[in-house]
Amino acid sequence: MLLSEELHFSRAAKRAHLSQTALSRSIQSLEHDLQLRLFDRGTRSVQLTVAGRQLLEQARELLRRADDLSTSAQYLANGEGGELNFGAGLMAAHSYMAEVLPALRRDCPGLRLNLEVDHWQNLLRLLEQGRIEFLVGATGELHEVSRLQDSRLEVEQLSASATAIYCRRGHPLLGLDSPLPSSRLLDYPWAAALFNDASVAHVLRLLDLPTDSRPLAITSCNNLHLLRQTVLQSDSLLHTWAGWLQEDVQAGRLVDLTQRLAPDLPARRYLLHSHLIRLANRTLSPPAQRAVAMILETCAAPLGLGVSA
Repeated sequence: MLLSEELHFSRAAKRAHLSQTALSRSIQSLEHDLQLRLFDRGTRSVQLTVAGRQLLEQARELLRRADDLSTSAQYLANGEGGELNFGAGLMAAHSYMAEVLPALRRDCPGLRLNLEVDHWQNLLRLLEQGRIEFLVGATGELHEVSRLQDSRLEVEQLSASATAIYCRRGHPLLGLDSPLPSSRLLDYPWAAALFNDASVAHVLRLLDLPTDSRPLAITSCNNLHLLRQTVLQSDSLLHTWAGWLQEDVQAGRLVDLTQRLAPDLPARRYLLHSHLIRLANRTLSPPAQRAVAMILETCAAPLGLGVSA
């Protein structure tokens, strides 16, 4: 490269901190290996051959790519570049990710972020397929969490969130005297981000109702906007984590029914426990390590094992 710029062995050797003889031998060796003549040498001048000019352009491109690769590796090592694929449950997306994603974007402007939002069971399949590096989300009751404790996975408990039961302003239940009998909740449809047999049975136990009881109807939907519209425009009772509907509660559009239940009922102990899950014995990419550190810093101290929706 230096000889192509100087077209003079003495000056090129000086820039390369080599003797002129050593530089000449290295050029001859390269030409021998390539089976090509790269330079035409005269008594007073050196000129690139046609083949030499063509290879020089390719060599410059390789050097540029090598520089780009080195820069990309440095960005990746610092967690500032590359690609990050991970998953979050609905509650995690609404809470943890609302802080973590903007922080990642500010700190890592060159990082490509791909966040999959879904129920944790679906995200677990993506994790096992290698399509995401980790997931964070509410992971079910105690017996469901114990299913995750196997050699394939690393499971780290995060903070828990309280839940509540919401209804619209003007709901018929609000016209009843307090404390509200929990059995009256069965007269209306129930809605939640995820309602399966296990979670319905657990809500019934928390409300001190027979586990073979059933509400009028059940709606399970992983779209928070649709859940909110359902409870605002119908007599459905929404079981969800406290907080994300706080603006509606403060504005009087929604009412927290758990405050009207008999005080000895343990409805407020119905907690959503979140966990961070990744594959065991797998090294997270630097961006994933950075994101996990942010999530752990965002979360409060974990509570004891409980239940979740």
